[in-house]
Amino acid sequence: MLCKVKINIPLLDAIKQIPKYAKFLKELCVHKRKKMKGSVEVRGIVSALTRNEEFTVVSCTIGECTFVDAMLDLGTSINVMPTSVYKALNFGDLEPTRMTIQLANRSIVQPLGVLEDVLTQVNELIFPAHFYVLDMEDETSEKGSTLILGRPLLMTARTKIDVHAGTLSMEFGDTLL
Repeated sequence: MLCKVKINIPLLDAIKQIPKYAKFLKELCVHKRKKMKGSVEVRGIVSALTRNEEFTVVSCTIGECTFVDAMLDLGTSINVMPTSVYKALNFGDLEPTRMTIQLANRSIVQPLGVLEDVLTQVNELIFPAHFYVLDMEDETSEKGSTLILGRPLLMTARTKIDVHAGTLSMEFGDTLL
């Protein structure tokens, strides 16, 4: 795995070429997963190893917005973002998807689309993530989480939860939280 990347060109040229290399560098750093087609079941609000909120809620930053209540959910195979958050972030157009999602209450919903390669920061670590944007009824609820971070982000972050010790750790390269 890459520990350090050195680019031996003038700074102005490097800045101009960053979009060309961003995808290449991302592919080196992230385990490839196929885009899902078909249906996905989102099992529950808290299907992680424990229902203790210390383990299931984490603070993360996307763009200029910080979310203190992003939920870590080992039971979901996707990352979910409400429409209101997507509009507030103003990230542009969504990639269309034909996926259907079954929620915990057994209802079936279709996402508005996929927001790909969103840089998601947890403390000092920054990970690219795909978010499925959903119209959610209780978006403004004070009890509800604004983001659901599922297994794809948790795998990229190499998240380890020790229920007995009450610890949660994430790592990327040599950096450990």
